Amino acid sequence: MANHSSPTTAVRTLLISDVHLGSKHSQAARCLEFLQSYTPEQVYLVGDFIDGWRCNQGWHWSGACKEMIDHIESLIAQGTEVFYVPGNHDSFLRNEQSLGMIPDQFSDIHFANEFVFESLGGWRFLITHGDLFDVVETQAQWVSKVTSFAYDTVLSANRLFNRLTGRRHKNPYGACATLKSFVKRIVMWLSGFESAIMQHACEQNCDGVVCGHTHTPAIVYSDDMLYLNTGDWVENCTGLVEHLDGSLCLESNYGSPRMLQLPVHPRKVSKSVGQRTEIATH
Repeated sequence: MANHSSPTTAVRTLLISDVHLGSKHSQAARCLEFLQSYTPEQVYLVGDFIDGWRCNQGWHWSGACKEMIDHIESLIAQGTEVFYVPGNHDSFLRNEQSLGMIPDQFSDIHFANEFVFESLGGWRFLITHGDLFDVVETQAQWVSKVTSFAYDTVLSANRLFNRLTGRRHKNPYGACATLKSFVKRIVMWLSGFESAIMQHACEQNCDGVVCGHTHTPAIVYSDDMLYLNTGDWVENCTGLVEHLDGSLCLESNYGSPRMLQLPVHPRKVSKSVGQRTEIATH
């Protein structure tokens, strides 16, 4: 990943989630490096970009957090479209009164609980954070909040262990990423999270879903639906990139990228054929 002085790569779309700005465990500096390495036409912030749960306890606004906001502002000024899907940690942005207090330089950001994103190849994806399909969040959020603050202790212990054992260049939260992925997978499976969110995407005439929330980066194709999870910028440091050729890549700061090269969707092929036929008849 490049810093701000390195050449950037032009891409069509960047999608990131769960940056948790304001949390002391947010790897905001690495996320900033990721964003600065690209020149995107559009950016999707897929929830929990800001950690509102830390406002009253444990708020940590680093220099990297401010630089991140400044960078988003510069992208907007350069013509990049920015879409923001609030999550459970920044659900205050679902409130119209909160949106009314957003500074003028961010007034062009599009806010919604979900968007329909069409890839270059014509594939339609429902973009939503995912918390609205999590039964714990919708029915007993207090459980999620308690475990979230308790998990901070585990993250701190993981980071301290890596420092003491000389693993400064490795993922400071690698063990936590493995543990959280395992636990979340069980909880999400028991609650029917993936099936519920993909069913909703199908009802919106989408071919798949892009979400965050679980902090488990993934590209899964099953039952004629695509499930893409952008991961997070606490434990995994991953983001989804749509390149100018239409390919999708789940980039990782600590692991190998995962590529998804989809063929042109039949609906786009049909539309193109129809357009060519119409032009030929005139």
